[in-house]
Amino acid sequence: MKSRKLAVPLFALLALGHCLAFVDRNLPAVAAPLLKTDMGLSDAQLGLLDGPAFVLLYVVGMLGSWPLARSRNRFRMLALCIVTWAAGMAIFAFGHAFIVLVLARAMVGLGQAAYVPLALNLMVECSAPQWRARSIAIFTAAAPIGRGLSLLLGGGVLAMFARWVPGAAFAHWRLLFLVMAAPNLLLIGMLLNRKELSHEAAPPSGGVFKQIQAAFWERPGMMCAYLCGAGASVLVVQAIGAWAPSILHREHGLTPAMAASVFGVCLLVAQPVGHFTAGALIDRSQRGMSPMTMVAWALLLVIPLLSLIPRASSASTACCLLALASLVGGIAALAALANLPLILGTSLHDAGFRIFLSFITLTGVALGPFMTGLISDGLGTGGHGLSLALCNVCAGAAVLGTLAAFFAGRNGRRTAMEHVG
Repeated sequence: MKSRKLAVPLFALLALGHCLAFVDRNLPAVAAPLLKTDMGLSDAQLGLLDGPAFVLLYVVGMLGSWPLARSRNRFRMLALCIVTWAAGMAIFAFGHAFIVLVLARAMVGLGQAAYVPLALNLMVECSAPQWRARSIAIFTAAAPIGRGLSLLLGGGVLAMFARWVPGAAFAHWRLLFLVMAAPNLLLIGMLLNRKELSHEAAPPSGGVFKQIQAAFWERPGMMCAYLCGAGASVLVVQAIGAWAPSILHREHGLTPAMAASVFGVCLLVAQPVGHFTAGALIDRSQRGMSPMTMVAWALLLVIPLLSLIPRASSASTACCLLALASLVGGIAALAALANLPLILGTSLHDAGFRIFLSFITLTGVALGPFMTGLISDGLGTGGHGLSLALCNVCAGAAVLGTLAAFFAGRNGRRTAMEHVG
């Protein structure tokens, strides 16, 4: 089961699905300037579409899809997840009311919620312990690659529409969502043609959740600090990804297509390197720096980077600072995720991933983009209001996350050593 000959193509396929999920998930950030103009949305509404609307059914799907982990047809279940979020993309493209856009984003969240833990658990199940963090890094690196591709390809598609179909009756952002959903059809076919893998029967969900509850109450302080550090890491990455193109457009004069493309290139170059570096460091420092200590130092480093963004004097400087802050936040998020198998027994990994992903989605994905948009509306759209809002939200989260991660790293080391391997 854990032979590398079997695992490598499987990991590549699952990571591809994760990559396409983030391509689709982040399209509202690409289309935000056009949505604001075409539908008259406020920053708070744009933030709601990017965060809370996506999360609306995400947690329900994450926890409600628990029986899929025990299915004998896991690849078919993964394909069904992709069908669900692709349908949400199509509904978003044809939506003419804000509530329809919210429900369509919720449908995208529902499909991706079921895909992520099932795919991630397959990767952990098929990887040897000494390769586990790097296997997780392959999967998580697909997220920033997908985010970067969403911006780069989305910006390129918008530029192409502006040049070749400038007077289209169907708004360019609507065409964008339909075009970018098309590659999902290929992935669905690849998953349906994949031979199912045998796996050990999962224990009853009630027993597993009782064990997780017992593990939590054994060290409640360390567990809360761990979740706080992880949530802060994801909040930083999600808020930057949601608003960076708009900052480059509003505050530095780039067109929506150019802003998305430029930031997408920066993410494609920077973030995967950060993820793979973090995975290698974690695997090689099992007796040295703990993953949560790495989270703390990364979040501490991101604070001065965030403070420089509103002061950036050019689009290139702002873009580099945004990408670097996102890279460092991504290192923290990867380290927090890699710490989870170390503090939970093997039988609890699938349920643990689901609870973990539900929590960080509620705190990071929902709150980060929405709170930034809400504060931006209060500061006004002139000057550097949006970048100041982003700095305030992310720096505040990073300070709390740094303190929590240092505490979790110092107090969780013994628990981690009990569960290694």
